[in-house]
Amino acid sequence: MKKIKVVVANLVLVFFCGPVSADVVFDGRFNEGNFSRYAAVEANGKAINAALTPFGIPGHLERMVDPEGSGKVVMRATRWFGDVSTSGGFRSEVSAPKDPMGSERWYSWSYFLPDSLRSVKNEIVIAQIQSLVDAGESNLRYPTLSLVVQDDRIKLSNSFDYDRITSPLGTSPKPGIDFERRELASWALDTEKWTSLDLHVKWAADNTGFLEFWKDGVLLFQEANHINTFNDELGLWFKTGTYVFPTQSTWPSVTTYSSGVKIGDGGETFQSMSMSVVPEPSTYLMMMVGLFGVGLRVYGRVGRQDRLGI
Repeated sequence: MKKIKVVVANLVLVFFCGPVSADVVFDGRFNEGNFSRYAAVEANGKAINAALTPFGIPGHLERMVDPEGSGKVVMRATRWFGDVSTSGGFRSEVSAPKDPMGSERWYSWSYFLPDSLRSVKNEIVIAQIQSLVDAGESNLRYPTLSLVVQDDRIKLSNSFDYDRITSPLGTSPKPGIDFERRELASWALDTEKWTSLDLHVKWAADNTGFLEFWKDGVLLFQEANHINTFNDELGLWFKTGTYVFPTQSTWPSVTTYSSGVKIGDGGETFQSMSMSVVPEPSTYLMMMVGLFGVGLRVYGRVGRQDRLGI
């Protein structure tokens, strides 16, 4: 009986406290704070250190009350017709701090798309993960990961390359020749509702990487022992907002909404990170149930031995 009590006490401690090493390395949810926690904001020709513009860029990057009516604060990102190019493209985006190459990370965020987006036929990037090119390398390439609205669908794509230099500075690398690009998941475009996404990844430019991706608590993609990024030394960073592709100022105005991203290290779990309404059972809960069953079986054997006088 004493051993069973110890097992149950340890299970309760693990379930409620979780792993000691877990850590949220960045909380960029706009209901929890303003733009100042981000590394940068970019819109209409301006790329600004976010600490200098805690209220974003008026008309382009703003905190506002959830359009669905929850009362929470979210980000509205608008790329207006006639905007000036920013960092080589027409965008209204925020950038989280960099994550080291080789790091294990959780990224959890939600997006809301208005009905007006259905009439826009060009590609719209609503989230992406970029990596910083090395010296002498072209930056004219796809993001490591991109979430794109196109043809009434949402598509998650991944680009990667084993080589140190994907293509020389000033050239345009070609998918399938200079680097690989693949679609990991896609789903129908839903508007006027929030969609929650979770990404668990170990960033690797060799076959030691892994990647898992959930939409609204449902696992859509899972892969281990596979490359998933460009071979760059200086790390990667998450961006969310509105980026119109092709990058022409004549495209119509576009607005999207984002909860902002929460980033955790490898000690986090789906249960501790996800913004989904109905998250999957956590590993710790399942372990608790399993070990509790073991404890009951042990208790049964002990009781039987006591009755037999063993």
